This record gives sequence, C-alpha cells and structure tokens, in this order.
Amino acid sequence: MVYSLSLLTTRAQCDAVLAVANEKLKVLSFRDIETDYRADNTSATARGLHGELDGLNKYIATMTPVLDTLDPGKERDEQANTLRRKTDRRDELLSRQGKVGGEKLLVQELEQALLEPQLPILQQFIADVTAHRATLSA
Repeated sequence: MVYSLSLLTTRAQCDAVLAVANEKLKVLSFRDIETDYRADNTSATARGLHGELDGLNKYIATMTPVLDTLDPGKERDEQANTLRRKTDRRDELLSRQGKVGGEKLLVQELEQALLEPQLPILQQFIADVTAHRATLSA
C-alpha cells in the first residue's frame, strides 16, 4: 500500500506516527507469541483428548454387549465398575472438549492466521515512515 507520507512534513509528526505504530507492533508481537503458545498447548491437549476419547469409546462399545453375557458374580461386578468408570471419564472429557478440544484449537488457529499478515504490514509501514523521516530536515 502506498501511504500518504507527504502529509507528514516534520520529524515530530513522523515521530508521533512511529510511536503509535511501534506500540501497535509491540501489542501485535505479544499477541502473536501468546497465540502461538496457546495454540501449541491446545493442540497437544486436543489431540490427547481426542485420542483418549477414541480409546474410551472403543472400550465402551466393545464391553457393553460383553457385560450382558457375563454370569453374575465378582468378574461381572468388576467389569461393570470398570465400564462405569470409563463411561464417567468419557462424559467428563466430552464436557471439557468445548474448552480444550478441536473447536478451541480451530479458533486459536484462526486467530494466528489473522495476526500473521499484520506484522509484516506494520513493519513495512514503520520502515516507510522512518525512511520518509530521514528525508525531512530537522
């Protein structure tokens, strides 16, 4: 983009614009680092959560019909308790999925994608204003 640098006629005006731009750069750089960090953590958590849920769902789907075939007794009670614990764990993970699962990760990835192009644009703007400032007399 071509900026209206000719409207800046003094170094003080350039300094004022640079101060605003550098503050924006500082904020965007922080947000970029923070978003990368959050996405990395959420990615690991979401993938782990997905893997655990997949395993639990397979176990529950497999063991539910088997439990009905077991004779009453200690083995059946133990298997029923294990199945209940696994079902409870699955339900807990499903309730957490919105906070740390795939949806959260995708929103954070979107935030990263929106931030990434802004940094070079801002850096180029600062370079353009700095170059224009150098052409002005003190």
